Amino acid sequence: MTDDAIRARQRLFVSDPITPGCEIELAPEQSHYLEHVMRLKPGTPIKIFNGRDGEWLATIAHLRKKKGTLAVDRLLRDQIVERGPMLAFAPIKKQRLDFLIEKAVEMGVGTLQPIVTAHGITDKVRLDRLHAQVIEAAEQCERLTVPEIAPPVKLLDWLSDWPENRHLLFCDETGSGSPIGEVLSQLLAKRAGSAIDNVNVVNHAIVIGPEGGFSADEIERIRKQSFATPVSLGPRILRAETAAIAALSVFQDRLGDWSKTPVTRDQGKPL
Repeated sequence: MTDDAIRARQRLFVSDPITPGCEIELAPEQSHYLEHVMRLKPGTPIKIFNGRDGEWLATIAHLRKKKGTLAVDRLLRDQIVERGPMLAFAPIKKQRLDFLIEKAVEMGVGTLQPIVTAHGITDKVRLDRLHAQVIEAAEQCERLTVPEIAPPVKLLDWLSDWPENRHLLFCDETGSGSPIGEVLSQLLAKRAGSAIDNVNVVNHAIVIGPEGGFSADEIERIRKQSFATPVSLGPRILRAETAAIAALSVFQDRLGDWSKTPVTRDQGKPL
């Protein structure tokens, strides 16, 4: 790995296509952040990604008064497909929702689906704010992709419009489900003979209840679905954000990318 790549401590998401030798225009808030928060100067190396073209090394070419450009140097990491599960959750209070989003992105979630439930504390979701949180978390954890944020939907409407090949892990706070690790191990055993890489985790969804729990009607409706499997997250009642992290952790360990040898993040490669 080159000295410039080692010195590139900042990492930014950009929406533009990235090609060798091109220039990327920074958003005003990105320029402000680099110049006034991080105190960076022109000539400073930086890593960039857009979720499509891999991770690249670039250099700050211009930075002044909320305007900035980056000069793209070379590819550091090839783009990969990060096939994380969907996480469905009822919106919770601001700081805890921020934490849930950040950690779900770090855990490799593929899609975030806000759902409206009977006992949820709010049905208002600022998608622009969630999107900013998702990008910031993806920048920090060095993902090469940015999870999708689906529009909020009522729980029962979400269940009624279910894709045929998607499986739902219902995190049942009543404790009636089997341990989530046991359920996922059984799913994997059914696919014995298939490599872990061929397990299509895109076709799995995890649903977490609101702070007040699912209503009795909601629990009954979920349990009646042929595509849903109730799972337990242990003997204690967990906060929504804790439940999300716990469920995603076990999922990634049994069916997801924790079971794979990670690709090194230091593979600076000349073009």
